[in-house]
Amino acid sequence: AYKDTWAGGTDSYLDMLYPRLQLMKRLLAENGSIYVHIGPNIAHYVRAIMDEVFSTERFQSQIVWQRVTAHSDRQGFGTNYDLILHYSRGDRPLWNPQYQPLDEKYVKTHYTQMDATGRRYQLGDASAAGPGPARWFFGQLLEPPPGTHWRWSQEEIDRLCAQGRIVMTRGGRPRYKRYLDEIPGKVVQSIWADIPPVNSQALEDTRFDTQKPKALLERIIKASSNPGDLVADFFCGSGTTLVVAEELGRRWIGCELGKVGVQVTRSRLVKAGARPFLIENIGNYQREMIYLTGGRIWEMQHLILKLYGATPRDKLSGLGVRRAEDGVEELVYVGYPDRPVTAKKVEELALAAEKMDGAGYRRLVVLGWDYEYNYHEALEARLRAHTGRLKVQVASRDVPPDIYDYLKKAKSAEDIEALADKVQFFERPYLRVGKPQVKALSDGRQEVSIAIDRYVLMDIPISRTTKQGQASYETLLELAKDNFAVLIDYWAVDWDYDGFTFRSQWQAFRGNGKKARTVPTEAKEVLEAKPKRTLAVRVVDIFGNDAAATVEIGG
Repeated sequence: AYKDTWAGGTDSYLDMLYPRLQLMKRLLAENGSIYVHIGPNIAHYVRAIMDEVFSTERFQSQIVWQRVTAHSDRQGFGTNYDLILHYSRGDRPLWNPQYQPLDEKYVKTHYTQMDATGRRYQLGDASAAGPGPARWFFGQLLEPPPGTHWRWSQEEIDRLCAQGRIVMTRGGRPRYKRYLDEIPGKVVQSIWADIPPVNSQALEDTRFDTQKPKALLERIIKASSNPGDLVADFFCGSGTTLVVAEELGRRWIGCELGKVGVQVTRSRLVKAGARPFLIENIGNYQREMIYLTGGRIWEMQHLILKLYGATPRDKLSGLGVRRAEDGVEELVYVGYPDRPVTAKKVEELALAAEKMDGAGYRRLVVLGWDYEYNYHEALEARLRAHTGRLKVQVASRDVPPDIYDYLKKAKSAEDIEALADKVQFFERPYLRVGKPQVKALSDGRQEVSIAIDRYVLMDIPISRTTKQGQASYETLLELAKDNFAVLIDYWAVDWDYDGFTFRSQWQAFRGNGKKARTVPTEAKEVLEAKPKRTLAVRVVDIFGNDAAATVEIGG
């Protein structure tokens, strides 16, 4: 599910991290803290960067988190820990001490006394370092031991004596009763050996190697924030930070590049009963990557055409020509990376393809970064209007989201050609929803139901180069033939889509690992009656593909 976007080694990773840490510092509250979880092999580099960005004076601690008890598969001492670097923005960060349960043996050896009510206690010192005056205890004026002072004011001593919290020893020295049930525990230090990693049997397991245990994030969030505060995780992965922040009554912001990470985070938040939240695509990653590397849109379109095996026709149209394996000359179009491909655009291209370059083309291949809602249905409707006159076959394919992983490895035109065999452009999934059913209720409301009639993966992205891969491919193909729902990871319905923002008001999840189950294909909801409404459906399959459709009721 996760890929190392910064695959250029340590230099590439640190180049990525440095400006982001600078931005995070600017975003932090004056009393805020930042925690960076890192492996020990690179932690010293990251700490040097954080010393520069936050200053050594703002270094709070280096936490050693023991992830596993032992490693026996290597020469030398096993590395069984990660590091968590803790820095603050200002000189007075918010801090809530965290505690661990007291050790049972410690309790038995230190809390040996018991009062008449059965409460365990120990007798603690009533003095502290630093000189101070004598105080009255039970009518006696007592000097503190040399170099010390009594811990409390005279008024507090009188109150504690009246409560029976101070007792006198046979030697005539005051001692303080510390009750076991009043001790929150042992203050957590910088070595954490009490939080195991997420294992395959854990209920919170999402099957991501990088998933952090909730207990780890709970300790961090409780230590450096209060309820109502804002917690941010800019590499949120499977969303553990956001789920824990929600459970602890904090507000939160999460950022994630991977589609699968966003999907799992959304699923976990919904299952945790999170308050309404918004998923936004801030900017366009494809476009930003092009600009950040000094490229231009048409140059990227040319690269995509070459990776597909097509020859660009000209500089700016996004069109190319390719001879397919079956011998057919294809006209290939690459969409813009910052906007969805529309059915109207493809209709125009199909009409032009029949006469283009003299003889025309029998097949139009569309390579899109994204597609509009109802793309397949809208395109079918447009093409039906030309039945009998339009001979061009249309194939719509997705530009793979990991395309930049390939492009970053290419240093020349020859490298691009070599990558063409590795990059796969899978055909766009097909989604069809049924006609909504509306039932009037006696209270004036409506019961509305909608179902997924069909979901088809034109290409299943499973490698068949090994026997195991071929078996997996055939098994999934057989399952999907009888029940297409096995392909769906998540689907949601917006019962009153406004045409701009999809609001997930009903959702079904497949789940992960042992909790996986086939999703239902019908959704039902009781709604306030309206003469007209638009329903929107979004589907994400088990390979991260997404599809959407809208349908109107009334009007």
